[in-house]
Amino acid sequence: MPAMPASRLEDEAACARLCIDFANHLDARRYERVLGLFTEDAALDRMGNVSQGRAEIARFLAGRPVQTTTRHVCSNIRVSFEGEPEGEAGGVCYVLFFQGADDADGGAPRLSGPPSVVEYHDRFRRTPDGWKIHSRRICMAIRA
Repeated sequence: MPAMPASRLEDEAACARLCIDFANHLDARRYERVLGLFTEDAALDRMGNVSQGRAEIARFLAGRPVQTTTRHVCSNIRVSFEGEPEGEAGGVCYVLFFQGADDADGGAPRLSGPPSVVEYHDRFRRTPDGWKIHSRRICMAIRA
């Protein structure tokens, strides 16, 4: 397999970073930063529940329960440019998902059940502000 040009490696790293930033900002409830990862006309499909555009994604984020803590652990991030139009890429990422109920005593949240594994199926687009998520489809891979 021939070596990838440096600019392509930088593009791949930027797209992979979107996966990690999404998980970190979502878990920390930095919702403005989550929104900034998406194109204006992005789609977020959470197992059939589709939010179209940043405004709808913002409504989904605002509706997340405040008494629940989540952790999304991303791995096996794969970004592909083959067969894609210029300035676009595809991607897939495995995500180990943990959810916990906040502890009334202020301690660490208690796990609400066993973790699940989901997959992010992404379409990335280069914008004047850098690479952004144009669409994300979240699919259950292994149910708790």
